[in-house]
Amino acid sequence: MISGKTRLACLCVAALAMAGARADAANLLSNGSFESPDVTLLFLNPGSTTITGWTVAAQAGSAPGTQVSPVDNAAFGALGVVASHGSQFVDLTGNVGRGGGVVSNAFATGSGASYRASFDVGAFFVGGQGSYGNVTVDLFVNNSFVQSFTNIMSLQSAGSDWQRFSWDFAGTGSPMTIGLFSSLSTASSNLGVGLDNVSVDLLSSAVPEPATWALMVGGLGLAGGMMRRRKMSAVLA
Repeated sequence: MISGKTRLACLCVAALAMAGARADAANLLSNGSFESPDVTLLFLNPGSTTITGWTVAAQAGSAPGTQVSPVDNAAFGALGVVASHGSQFVDLTGNVGRGGGVVSNAFATGSGASYRASFDVGAFFVGGQGSYGNVTVDLFVNNSFVQSFTNIMSLQSAGSDWQRFSWDFAGTGSPMTIGLFSSLSTASSNLGVGLDNVSVDLLSSAVPEPATWALMVGGLGLAGGMMRRRKMSAVLA
């Protein structure tokens, strides 16, 4: 039978092993599903901060007049165009075009900590109009491009085809941002590039919290003391 002290020691050692993988499920971004402000359809120019927690932007090389559009399900829901999460999403092509996007407000990071950016990319088959085709979204971390993510249209009738993507990155110890833009590639649709349900989550901290350290050190001391007593008992026997 395992004693209470042995169980405590095992738990403390397990805490040490798990400390580097401690996760925090809270989204570090504000308004990741673009529910605020509550709109039906709105066209926003680069520099706009109308979308709570975000700034509208455009990639270098975008055409003049590039915009993005917060869209409510009420606008085109009857045609099959709806959000993946909640009642609103952002169309990164605005009226029409490529290169438009949104940049998050800065969020605090820990040096060496691991984070995951996740987001839904939408392609649309619009009732009465047909498929708008494949869509590609470019991800930027701290204003630096990291990777493109493509949703291959899979619908044969009116509807919204959403696919979730993610990217892991390391914290710098300073506030960071993520940006998501419709691709400038002509292989991506210039009409109807959806973005929704964006999150940044802490995967693991670089340094355990003080309380965790105290628990682990105490547990390791207890485990070491038990091992020494067992060796002494074996010698005396």
